[in-house]
Amino acid sequence: MRRVARSLTVLVALVMASAMMPLVELGPVASGATPSGCTPSQVTLSATPDQPLYTRGALVHVTVALHNHSAVSCSYATGPFSPSFVLSNSAGVTVWGSCWFRGGPAPCAYYLRQSVLAPGATYRDRLTWDQRTGHPDLPVPVGRYTFKANLQGLSLRTTTSFALTRSRSLTVTLANSGHRFALAVGDYLIVRLLASPLVWTTAVSSVPRTLIVLPDMNHVAGLYVLRALAPGTARVSAVGNPACYPQCLMPSRIFFVTVTVLAP
Repeated sequence: MRRVARSLTVLVALVMASAMMPLVELGPVASGATPSGCTPSQVTLSATPDQPLYTRGALVHVTVALHNHSAVSCSYATGPFSPSFVLSNSAGVTVWGSCWFRGGPAPCAYYLRQSVLAPGATYRDRLTWDQRTGHPDLPVPVGRYTFKANLQGLSLRTTTSFALTRSRSLTVTLANSGHRFALAVGDYLIVRLLASPLVWTTAVSSVPRTLIVLPDMNHVAGLYVLRALAPGTARVSAVGNPACYPQCLMPSRIFFVTVTVLAP
């Protein structure tokens, strides 16, 4: 009788344990068995907002990416809680996260999809936040917000940040090079050169007392934020060099815009 009771106890424990484990679905595999899971030495995990600065009410987009920089394929798991992420304000309070519904944490489907990441390939997940949180669902205040993410089964974590502001912002790209623009004191200028294949130097302002570069907001090469401090005119410039420079003969390119800052 003791043996039967012990067997029943083990059976119940196994059933409960299996109920707590996520259902794993295998993605399509070209041929052969699924490769082993990705390791930190094989892949790079990153999180990148599409802007370092957002005005109140604008949609925030953050892309979580897993890149395989090794010479062999590996597998990774995605699902409702992978990538797992949290967004917190400057006080450390979570305002958004994975498995989020109507302004707060909520249950989500407990399953994972196993996929293969080929050598040199990148998995991307673009997440969108409406700058609202809580019950009732209300807009969050301006300030700096920190985003942290990881993938299930992978001992890597990535962190990035962005700011929400009441001030107006103006975004310029390589297509705007040579143009003139006007800002008011307190406004922001965002220089976005990400779409170019060139490697850009950090943007500089010819008159920092009028328009100053904000290095704390420039986390991504080719994406720079400047703030208008005082009335005047400044030229913002950056140099783009080919990745193969100086071995190749491709020319470098100069980006510049002229900004006039007006009194409020």
